[in-house]
Amino acid sequence: MNAVNLYRNRVNINGLLFFLAVVVLSAFQPVLSQTNKKASLTAEREKIEGQLLTTSRLIDEAKTNRNEASSKVTLIDRQIELREKLIRHHQTSIRNLERSVVGMDTEIRALEGHISALKNEYAIMIQQAYRMKLARNPLMFVFAAEDFSQAALRYKMLQSYAEIRKAQAEDILNAQQDLANSRESLTHEKVSILDAIQDQENERDALNKDRDTRAELLSEIKREEKRLRKKLKVQEKEHKRLSNEIKRIIEAELAAERASAAGEYALTPEGKIISEQFEKNKLNLPWPVARGVVTKDFGRHKHPTIAGIIVESNGVDITTEKGAKVFSVFGGTVSSVFNFPGAGETVIVTHGGYRTVYSNLEGLKVKKGDVIDRATILGVVWSGPKGISVHFEVWKVAGSERSPKDPKLWLFPR
Repeated sequence: MNAVNLYRNRVNINGLLFFLAVVVLSAFQPVLSQTNKKASLTAEREKIEGQLLTTSRLIDEAKTNRNEASSKVTLIDRQIELREKLIRHHQTSIRNLERSVVGMDTEIRALEGHISALKNEYAIMIQQAYRMKLARNPLMFVFAAEDFSQAALRYKMLQSYAEIRKAQAEDILNAQQDLANSRESLTHEKVSILDAIQDQENERDALNKDRDTRAELLSEIKREEKRLRKKLKVQEKEHKRLSNEIKRIIEAELAAERASAAGEYALTPEGKIISEQFEKNKLNLPWPVARGVVTKDFGRHKHPTIAGIIVESNGVDITTEKGAKVFSVFGGTVSSVFNFPGAGETVIVTHGGYRTVYSNLEGLKVKKGDVIDRATILGVVWSGPKGISVHFEVWKVAGSERSPKDPKLWLFPR
């Protein structure tokens, strides 16, 4: 075989190698996508499991309070919702793992074909080398040249041949290692599928237990409905008095601001900036407690467990852990601090044309007039007779508007 044919063969081999590389990378691409999706699913599962852990702990704490049967039902409902969400997540994970297994099967077949092609190419190179006597005495191939220029060309060809042969050997070893890794990953993914299926079954069992617990709670509420109805009416009256007091104090604050502005109340330039910043944080404000579940919603609605009772709230009740710290959700000025019977301490914070209200606190860390930052500790949750919860409100008081807003439209979704 002359030098031109050897060169052509080298070009053909390199072209084949490029083609095989494209095939293998095409097989890898779905695997990389599956890997990224798997990481996202893992993060989502850990988040749900963390929320479930918090809810379970709150349910255990609420069991000690006979007056909090409705809150326990709300917590159980939240736990059921999270378990159903986790089961759907497991189903998605199983489908993702199954797709990953299919992708790895494709990858393994591509690698096996790649290794086979590399070995064939390597064998062809060895055969060609023996035909040209390059393997036994490569220098004779150079010395047999007709002139110096041909000898130089043959010498360069020998160098290229050695480099290609070495590269081919390395490619085979690397491809074999990739194949071994892929087979190991495939085994791991198949085990992960079995684990995910088992996790899903465990969650289904836990979900059924939660539903049984909910049914038992409703039966308990039915048995004690008369006592609970009476207790609830008292609580609603207390809550109404607290709401009226909060509204009265906010009106008094605004009246004082109008008086200081010589009868022409308007937000200061700084107040306008704070108001605009507050408005931009819709659905992005941190929760006033690190962990908790909303057990009483904003607005006027039917009681979740006792028929014929209408509840109304200017904010939300967030059931949390005993001794939990309560934080400000945005920077501002503490405009009022007061104690209300049955509701512990209340703190009102001004944010320009907005107010945030935090009730059922004790051990306050702030006082009226303090300028505070976002996430400043205001105090800890008060463990009162109605359970362990923080009452939180958001008010808009810009211009002529005086209205409470649904805090869920402001707090970061959990």
